[in-house]
Amino acid sequence: MNRRPIEIDDLLKIRFPHQAALSPDGSRVVFALARLDHEANEFRGHLWMVPISGGAPRPFTADEARDTNPVWSPDGRWIAFLSNRGGRRRGRKRAAMQLWVIPSDGGEARQLTFFKAGVSQPVWSPNGRTLAFVSRGASGEVETGEADDEMIVREITRPKYKFDAMGFLEGYAHVWTVPADCGEPVRLTDGDYDHDSPSWLADGREIVFVANRTPDADLSFVRDLWAVDAQTRGLRQLTRNTGPCVSPVPSPDGRWVAFVGHDFHAKSATNFGVWIIPASGGEAVNLTATFDRSVGNAVGSDARLTPMFPIPAWTHDGGAIIFFATDAGRTNLYRVGVADRAVQQITFGDEVIADLTAAAGQVVYQRIGPTSLDELWLIPASGEPRRLAAFNDELLADLDLREPQRFSYAASDGWPMEGWLLTPPGFDPARKYPAILRIHGGPHAAYGYAFNHYVALLAARGYVVVWTNPRGSQGHGEAFTRAVVTDWGGKDSEDILRGLDHAIAQGFIDPDRVAVTGGSYGGFMTNWLIGHTHRFRCAITEVCVSNLFSFYGTSDIGATWGELEWGVTPWDDPGKLLRQSPLMYAKNVATPVLIIANESDHRCPVEQSEQFYTALRKMGKEAVFLRFQGESHQMSSNGRPKPRIERLKRLVVWFDKYLA
Repeated sequence: MNRRPIEIDDLLKIRFPHQAALSPDGSRVVFALARLDHEANEFRGHLWMVPISGGAPRPFTADEARDTNPVWSPDGRWIAFLSNRGGRRRGRKRAAMQLWVIPSDGGEARQLTFFKAGVSQPVWSPNGRTLAFVSRGASGEVETGEADDEMIVREITRPKYKFDAMGFLEGYAHVWTVPADCGEPVRLTDGDYDHDSPSWLADGREIVFVANRTPDADLSFVRDLWAVDAQTRGLRQLTRNTGPCVSPVPSPDGRWVAFVGHDFHAKSATNFGVWIIPASGGEAVNLTATFDRSVGNAVGSDARLTPMFPIPAWTHDGGAIIFFATDAGRTNLYRVGVADRAVQQITFGDEVIADLTAAAGQVVYQRIGPTSLDELWLIPASGEPRRLAAFNDELLADLDLREPQRFSYAASDGWPMEGWLLTPPGFDPARKYPAILRIHGGPHAAYGYAFNHYVALLAARGYVVVWTNPRGSQGHGEAFTRAVVTDWGGKDSEDILRGLDHAIAQGFIDPDRVAVTGGSYGGFMTNWLIGHTHRFRCAITEVCVSNLFSFYGTSDIGATWGELEWGVTPWDDPGKLLRQSPLMYAKNVATPVLIIANESDHRCPVEQSEQFYTALRKMGKEAVFLRFQGESHQMSSNGRPKPRIERLKRLVVWFDKYLA
């Protein structure tokens, strides 16, 4: 069969299975399947169902909308889900996500909530009569379908007033309940605090959730587990943490609550672990304290949808907890025993797992590989893992894709490093190819064994693509992750360039035709490198950091996470922040640079790109500035289809101009 090179528009053909949920009896899996609708310029998708015993997946819901977050009722008779169905509202964007329920054997769905602010994180009560959820809305503030009044001024009084992909934070997130057979929603929490991740305790009386209910909550990473009585609304605090926590999951017998968190001993580089605490309260214990990897997935991809936080799952007998973690570019499943705290690896492939669900002794998870797109896989109660559902086989069979080649090298101080390179279709090692060095964000993220449409596209256009995991990346232990803290632009930049030199030494890369690109921290590093070396023919910096001094006050995380990363504030040591800012070295730049920013990016605000562009143009440097309207920091992986397609077109034009 003749396979063809991958193209930009193939992004629109990808199907994204995600948010799988096993039925309580372990016989069926319901999941969301999404696609990019270019004409409507949004994600759309429905719920699908697949039997564990075998058989083809089938559509379960159907509407010109987005159905997500399916959750089974305890008796398996109902499925609750979120949807923005109902069409577009006059004068507004599509309606916010609302809570719906539908019979698990099929039928008509009914809407339970009508919040103007939308709702999230639905979870059933143990008796199946009530659903808890989270909303920033206020009682009586419902979706009317009318156009919003023009806002003249926004008064801001809280320190944390915006968040990337959420925009300006209106109100606080609270835990609510609503009867499953329709009724009036009831708010259980109060106060000027954000509450999330609700989960019912086994007695059906209390709901455990995550919150920071302290006066300085907006400026602190500390978050605790709390429980609220669903009848009296009385609160009790379960943990007294010194760091963050997410994703509480009660044990099957109701004795314990597992969660993911850390104690902040290594600040922003601390490994997240699996912890447990008695549901009645007591001392929290880190079950994975000796497992020197961070719980969760750190390997990104522009060809998948994944949850924001890792959610562990209890085994059927309650004796262990299943989770996933990144190790050397792979994210695999593990289990940790509650009694012995022993960690055992469950899956072993060159793959990246980013979600899991468990019931009746079985586990279903979301898996992507270097040349495969997301699939759902099953680990049965007995037997080997097998593929349960896949939707991209036909597309992949049509494409000429090559496996990335992993390589290892040594840093200047002897630390072992890893990297990958991807060669073009029809690769001839006797030729000299132009190359593109790609730098990941974070810096505490990672590259690894996950398909990336952008990388495959560049290789298909004749480029060798090179990427590495410098110090600061996840997957090599806490000391490795911590090594970049307070030293952005130091040893990490040396690690990246040594990886590029190793790739060039293979003999098939033209050292005079090499470009550099990256986004977020990768944008910082791109800016830093072109201000310190002239070895690159061109550069593309996306959603970048250029000025640490101003980032502190303009980013949604500048005054919290940023202070931890750099170790100082602008008023304590402005010199350090400026010395580590790529903007201060703009006068040295001789590389043509394309600067891409998203105007609704609150993580690396557009002013970071503006400053770098203005400095370069003021000094007569070659620079072009692209500003995408209405897109957040994560546009390249979670943005609307039209901007994503336009971005890819602009990227390849820039590389072709200088490297071809």
